[in-house]
Amino acid sequence: MTKVSGAAGGGLWRRLRHEFVTPESIYGTIIVAALIVLIEDGDTDFDMIASVSITVFVFWIAHVFAATVATHGKRNGVEIPLGEALARAVRHAAGLPVSAILPIGMLALGASGLIDDDLAYVLALLTSVLILTGLGVLAFAERGAKWYSCVVGGLATGLLGLAVIMLKVVLH
Repeated sequence: MTKVSGAAGGGLWRRLRHEFVTPESIYGTIIVAALIVLIEDGDTDFDMIASVSITVFVFWIAHVFAATVATHGKRNGVEIPLGEALARAVRHAAGLPVSAILPIGMLALGASGLIDDDLAYVLALLTSVLILTGLGVLAFAERGAKWYSCVVGGLATGLLGLAVIMLKVVLH
């Protein structure tokens, strides 16, 4: 059986995996979906876009700050200057704001009147689950799984992500 990460596709899959399948991307996607569910009551799509964007930005700043402080200084006998620590933190945390782009784009379609607000809301949530599914597929592909294992693993990741989103909403 053909593996997704075979010689022809290994480079692309590996690059996608390392660029997009990060804890920050996964966490950011879950945060965005949970925020959309929590903010939805009575707010317009524009209000939701503003609230989600501001919250994701604050989480991103907090993550960059924490990673910079944790990385700066001497590690294993090597001095890591503040600027380098900050640059590493920004690169490391990039998945968090990037994960918000597509769901916010769906909300923007509703805010602009191109589609119905309710449809925009559903599409934003569906997009979040599909992102998690895609991240799962990429993660399994990186491990050299066969294509059908990648699909099953991706679906499982999407469903688990949906469960985590719902837990976050219920326990919030």
